[in-house]
Order: sequence, then C-alpha cells, then structure tokens
Amino acid sequence: MDYDGIALDQLPIGEVVWSDPTHLRRSLRYPGEEDIATEHATEAALDPDRLVGADPTSRTGETIRIIGYSPSVHRVLLVVVRPEEHPPAGRWEGVTARPATRRERQIYVEAQEAR
Repeated sequence: MDYDGIALDQLPIGEVVWSDPTHLRRSLRYPGEEDIATEHATEAALDPDRLVGADPTSRTGETIRIIGYSPSVHRVLLVVVRPEEHPPAGRWEGVTARPATRRERQIYVEAQEAR
C-alpha cells in the first residue's frame, strides 16, 4: 500500500507538530482514560522502529497511524498524523494519540523481533 505514491514504510516522517493537542486529553472524552503528552506522542511517531499504516477510520483519507515506542514513558503508543503537504515531505501534524492496545503492542514487538 502507498500514500501519494510513496510506500507507507518509506514515508518521510521527520517532524510532528501539534497545533491542537486537545485530542491528547483523552480524559475529557473518556472518563478514566489517561492523557498523552505531546512530547511522548512525538517520540513514538519518530521512533526509528515505528510501524506505519493506513488509518481505516480516517474521514478524509489523509491520516496515517503510527505504532511507536516512547522511551520517556516506556510505552508503545498509537499516533495519528496527517501530512502538512502532498506528497508528504517530512512534516506532519499530530491529530491524536493513545496507548497501544495489547494487539498493537504485540504487532510492534513481533516486528522488532523479526528485524
């Protein structure tokens, strides 16, 4: 699968900016959920071992999902981003992030073991 003619695993992701980090405040929408700090979401998105995939829930078709590790919180996170330009040139806007599910963590670990 590709994005603007670029293979998902080859997308340039060099910077993530958060113009509206409200979506990282998960506790506002989901009582009992934990909030994600922008710096932790950014670390996960920039993880050199990240996994990049299409976002099946995207309303616009522009967002991608990244499963990556944030060393600051010792957690695997799922981060949703969209490019600032087409084709993507490396700068992405953060949309939201959350802790990875058990299955997403398993996929991440298995991918690391396969490398």
